[in-house]
Amino acid sequence: MAKRHNKKRTMIAWVTVLVILVVVAMVGMLIWNNVRQNNDADGDTEASEVEENVTEGKKGIYEDEDKETEEVDNEVDEKKVVQYDGEDPNKANDLSGVVTYAAVNGGTLTIRVNIDQYLTEGECKLTLSRDGATIYNSRANIIGVASTSSCEGFDVPTGGLGGGKTEIVINISAGERSGVIRGEVNV
Repeated sequence: MAKRHNKKRTMIAWVTVLVILVVVAMVGMLIWNNVRQNNDADGDTEASEVEENVTEGKKGIYEDEDKETEEVDNEVDEKKVVQYDGEDPNKANDLSGVVTYAAVNGGTLTIRVNIDQYLTEGECKLTLSRDGATIYNSRANIIGVASTSSCEGFDVPTGGLGGGKTEIVINISAGERSGVIRGEVNV
């Protein structure tokens, strides 16, 4: 009799576990579907707008593909970057930025810069100095990258630089605006 009673308990325990698993799976599926529907509703509208415009712009199977590419490129260029936090750096009178990377790699000092404003043209003038004396000068163009800009980059051979703490000064200019970016590196 005790054996039969244990089998009933075991059976009830398994059924209870199975019911709990089914309920948890159903709740999980409901939550998953709700989250997925919210993401679909809030999703990337820019991609769907571009897709709709390209689809609407097609007049036939043999339409010139260059026209479609131009239309999509123009739509993307016209989109304005939305500033969510703080002042819009593109409206500032002075240019600003930061040295994002400065290190010696295999006999070359590599310097990379990020400019806070979006610029399509301009110039970066690099000056390396140690103890107040200029030891190296170079120039690079400004290139636009997403919503900011960058100097094309500086790769300086370390042969004539000597060793020690080196000050990095990059004067940036674009049209009427200018600014200075400073940094340091140990050569």
